Amino acid sequence: MVVGAFLAALLGLGFSARLRDNSLLQYLAAGRDLSTGAFVATLVSTWYGGILGVGESVQTYGVGAWLLFGVPYYFFALIYALFLAKRVRVAEQISIPERLAARWGPSVGLLTSGLIFLLAVPAAHVLMLGVLVQLITGISRTPAILVGTLVGTLFLYRGGLLADVRASVLAFLMMYVGFAAILIWCVVHYSPTYQWAHLDRKLKDWTGGQGWLNVAGYFILGAWTLVDPGFHQRVASAATPRTGRNGVFICIGFWYLFDMLSMGTALYAIALLKPAPADGMTLYPLLGDQVLPSGLKAVFLCGMLGTIVTAMVGYTLVSGATIGRDIVGRAIPSLSEARVKLMTRVGFVIACMIAICLAVTIDSVVDLWYQWGGAVIGALLLPVLAGYLPRLKLRASPAWVFASMLAAFIISFWWLVHGKRTDNPYLMVNLAGQQFALGTLIPGLLISALILAAGEVASKRIAKT
Repeated sequence: MVVGAFLAALLGLGFSARLRDNSLLQYLAAGRDLSTGAFVATLVSTWYGGILGVGESVQTYGVGAWLLFGVPYYFFALIYALFLAKRVRVAEQISIPERLAARWGPSVGLLTSGLIFLLAVPAAHVLMLGVLVQLITGISRTPAILVGTLVGTLFLYRGGLLADVRASVLAFLMMYVGFAAILIWCVVHYSPTYQWAHLDRKLKDWTGGQGWLNVAGYFILGAWTLVDPGFHQRVASAATPRTGRNGVFICIGFWYLFDMLSMGTALYAIALLKPAPADGMTLYPLLGDQVLPSGLKAVFLCGMLGTIVTAMVGYTLVSGATIGRDIVGRAIPSLSEARVKLMTRVGFVIACMIAICLAVTIDSVVDLWYQWGGAVIGALLLPVLAGYLPRLKLRASPAWVFASMLAAFIISFWWLVHGKRTDNPYLMVNLAGQQFALGTLIPGLLISALILAAGEVASKRIAKT
């Protein structure tokens, strides 16, 4: 009953969103008028939508998950707030492809749109929602993914970002209430010393047993923050540059707090669930089912459901907007705003279909982050930074920028496929006598940097002649 009421409230808030007008700006960016409270609620819940992936990562890396998947994102969010937030909000462009198209032309903008679409496709969130639906209903994983995706994105088609923001406020409250409830319950009934004593030694290692080379690799993955389209969309939609910058500062505090709640809960799950679940994504739901009374169990489940649904909706919105506005809308400039909005909604369907396919193929949230995300980030990172930070003074021509992005993605994607074929998903290589998870980001980033450097040299030579 509690879960049903929560889902009804979540959908009700989404469907009740009333847009001020029918403009595309209102639909995709809430008129660029998000207050600090709305901004914080939607960014916190959207950026933390990978909640079941946290359980999976803690089961693998123990307390080291905070260093690998928490600290890097605080750091890069701080960099974003200090150097990018104001520029993103002040810019006329509301999307990353639009910004790069203005800087380097339509070809770069179109390629960026394709890459942003691949990054924004909500595969991880579709997978996590499917896991919860499977546990609640007992149906198999694939039908659960289909049902969760269909129901979870319905309100987006009408209300756009404003509908997502309204639902996010409730999800934001429930994620903290739910995880605080289960962690307090565990602390009261099982002391922290009990928890610590029942953890394997490797799970007490602050590096997650990875060695400092691998820690550095995971840290670099945190640069995802700087090019994440959902993050960018919300900053671009803030009421003022100050709202966006200060809002990110506030979000960092809330992310830290939720890390403590979610990772503390995951450590209790590892200590209490015997035998350990084979699927790390079921860690939280199984713990709640085992230790909580029915009322609190439902509250905890709502906390997980809310943050996953709103994150899935947020990234579906970005994916659809990328197709409708940044690809189709720019390819056919004569399209009316109504037609572009229609194509955006078609983009929602395409994004969900691709997300479902990825979720069924790569059935690990951590793998989706590390492999798929890394392949796109390596291609985007340097051009995006140069597009917003004039001090970098990137003088490479549009052709060089285009080549850097395309080559970086192709190399990273080939590397991802190679890892899947050789049963080496983390792409481990031997470096200086150590096993190092190279991943897909670093190769792409290196290729991107080399080509852009060559473009700089070429532009200087042309300038001298």
